Amino acid sequence: MMPSTEDKNNTSVIYRSVKNHEQQQAIDLWYKVHKVQPGFFERYFNKETSPYYQEGDTLGAWIDGQLVSAIHIRRLYIRSRDDNTEYLCGAISNVATLEEHRRHGYSRHLLQMSITEMEQNEFDISVLGTGQPNHYSVLGWEQILLPSPISIEWSHFSSSGDNHHWYSTNDILSSNCQLLLDIHSNKPRTYQFNRSPVTMFQGWTGWNWKKENSIAYLLHDVQQGYIVISNLDNVNDIYISEWRASNVDVERKLFKLAANEIRRRQPQIKIIRFHTVPQYMSLEELDLWAGTVTISKNDHTMIRNIRLSNEILEKIKAAYLSGHATFWPGDYF
Repeated sequence: MMPSTEDKNNTSVIYRSVKNHEQQQAIDLWYKVHKVQPGFFERYFNKETSPYYQEGDTLGAWIDGQLVSAIHIRRLYIRSRDDNTEYLCGAISNVATLEEHRRHGYSRHLLQMSITEMEQNEFDISVLGTGQPNHYSVLGWEQILLPSPISIEWSHFSSSGDNHHWYSTNDILSSNCQLLLDIHSNKPRTYQFNRSPVTMFQGWTGWNWKKENSIAYLLHDVQQGYIVISNLDNVNDIYISEWRASNVDVERKLFKLAANEIRRRQPQIKIIRFHTVPQYMSLEELDLWAGTVTISKNDHTMIRNIRLSNEILEKIKAAYLSGHATFWPGDYF
């Protein structure tokens, strides 16, 4: 199907999906609009990093044979911890229009097409990240205020643990990637993205960890867990970007190790920042155990129901609003 319309300047515009042999045109457009490092956009079409991709997941607007606007529906699965149900999620990505073709409604038309595509292909829910919510709210996406980041006036720094080994991102991904994925999968929050297979974990989570100059600490024993510190060299932006723990004692151990490592690297720091709330401790317990807690709100995430019941949708929203579920930086979509 190749619907053709005319914009307000009477320019003929063809809206259709981007075929496999046209993927490079979409990649070139995205690089032109979004200034990111090489290799970033190729991952959306690579079968190892995006194993659920299907032809038709990228939609484009064409004028005189040129791709001038495109969006991508990245297929991800949100898994429920309670019953292990997986919900097909359409993560709207790479919304981009060439500068000389903006303000003609091309991307909005593509977003409307994406809703139809998701409805026809049995998607359950859609998510996106944006700093321009009005562009999406008119089409049914809804902002959710995520508790992120969390700042703690850490009350018990210590020098103990300075000799604990922290892995560079490259080292831990090359030696323990499957174990990290297993811990993430087996110690879940209420809802979380399925990061399998390991090639997808490496291509997205690992990519983000490398980009943010991260290090990780890994517990190999029966009480498994890991914790990641990102932006190591930026005293104003260093933070604990992700963790997984088998129980509350392991979570506290990992928090202490990370706080002390941050303080060792940045001695002037008194506030420890976490991406979100703990996996096991309540905020009241965290405040008593670690120090005064301050919660910020992140309003850049939006969700849209596709075919979930209202009951399930509200459960998912409540989990993300409370921080019992979260979108980690490593889940970039």
